[in-house]
Amino acid sequence: MISLLSKYKRSIFMVVVVIFIGSIFFVSGQIFSSASSNSVADVGGTKIPYQRFSLQVNRVLANLKDSGTEVNDTVAKSVKQEIFREMVIEELLSQEGAKMGMSVPDFEVAVEIQNTPQFTEKGVFNPRIYFQTIYNEFRMSPNDYEAWRKKARMAGKFKQFLSTNVKVTPVELQAYYLSKNKSLKDFEKNKAKYLDELSKEKFSQVASYLLRQLTTQMEIKSYLELREQGR
Repeated sequence: MISLLSKYKRSIFMVVVVIFIGSIFFVSGQIFSSASSNSVADVGGTKIPYQRFSLQVNRVLANLKDSGTEVNDTVAKSVKQEIFREMVIEELLSQEGAKMGMSVPDFEVAVEIQNTPQFTEKGVFNPRIYFQTIYNEFRMSPNDYEAWRKKARMAGKFKQFLSTNVKVTPVELQAYYLSKNKSLKDFEKNKAKYLDELSKEKFSQVASYLLRQLTTQMEIKSYLELREQGR
């Protein structure tokens, strides 16, 4: 399911991190509390709008249907849970990036918007199409949409910061190669491939540890179940 959905949504962390977050939000039951009427979650005092959550879920479900996938209750529930986890993680990373003094200049968001195919006409950015699209697809004003994109870019910068600080030593790489093969034969030939694999594995471990720490330090409230029940 995760590999199927990944074709239609932005993935913040790799599968192992998504599974880890899932064990927090949907197994432990430790974070449910009274909800505000228009939020799907509260992350460290910042509310995630239920309307934006619903719109993203509907877009993924529509894309799945267009691809010929049967969308039943099980698929719909899985999509909702994954979108929920993704939005919470994005908020967590964005807040951590801000705490570290990271910033997203307005021009970065402007460049992203001007280069988004949905907002162009014959390859040129069209303000009218931009306004219509963000309202029709996201139910957002330009200010709200740009604030959301700035938050997403902040989360991306923090993720990149984590990734660039994950180092693999030559000894670790050789040991990893030997764990997959009987000898160091063809090590140099396949070095790049195994370096990439090990780097991703170490990044997953670092990300999992970080998210575990954040979820114990920061109050996270989920209102998804209440919202789905119409309360």
